Amino acid sequence: MARRVAGERSARYARLVAAIARALTAIFGRWRRISVLTLVADGMVPRIPVATPRGTVTLYTPSKAAVYWARSGYAAEPDTLRWLDGIPPGAVLWDIGASVGIYTMYAALRGDVSVWAFEANPFTFHCLVENLRANGLLGRARPFCIALAERCESGAFYVESAQAGTVGNAFGDAGASTVRASAGAIEIPSLAFSIDGLVELLGLPVPTHVKIDVDSIEDRIIAGGRKTLADPRVRSVLVEIVRDRPEHVARGDSIV
Repeated sequence: MARRVAGERSARYARLVAAIARALTAIFGRWRRISVLTLVADGMVPRIPVATPRGTVTLYTPSKAAVYWARSGYAAEPDTLRWLDGIPPGAVLWDIGASVGIYTMYAALRGDVSVWAFEANPFTFHCLVENLRANGLLGRARPFCIALAERCESGAFYVESAQAGTVGNAFGDAGASTVRASAGAIEIPSLAFSIDGLVELLGLPVPTHVKIDVDSIEDRIIAGGRKTLADPRVRSVLVEIVRDRPEHVARGDSIV
């Protein structure tokens, strides 16, 4: 209840600030006013410095959902950080479900790991690219706005809102989300590739380390990478498995 009340209060404050900005620009002509408001909106987006064991990064936070990653993202998954710390020099890391890029950036900060980041949510992908650009890491990490699935296909990518940084989204099946009963009502046409397809059809390098965290179809992504994951060059795979409901237990067992 307290969190909901605080959220409603923040929303009221945001509407008030927006109204003040619109009022202050009312003296301008139409297009000058619009141009000024866009610059104000961009300038108001927080760029938050966040300390990591490898140095400070700046996180672009254009939405409330993105603020979570700046506030507690690195503390939320200490096992992921330990796993990334264990990756040897010269490794090829695939970050599947990169979100806004906190773990992509953490790996790329080393400078001796080749990082390939995949994020299918276009709203979040914008945030991922901006974070890499602002921190000078676009040369070390390669971001792609595509989904990964069991096969190469076109389909719908389901999201709950246009906010960057949301979780529980899903490709192909809105009911596959492990976070909510439905991944969301917004359907975005999307292209999906399998792990094997990316390697065999597009010539991406075989990963030595793979992180899969998409909050939905991890099992199908694994199924689409049987050949690649059997390659002896693949040394480690980190997958988030949820077992809070019977269907999630079955999905986790199939991943294992």
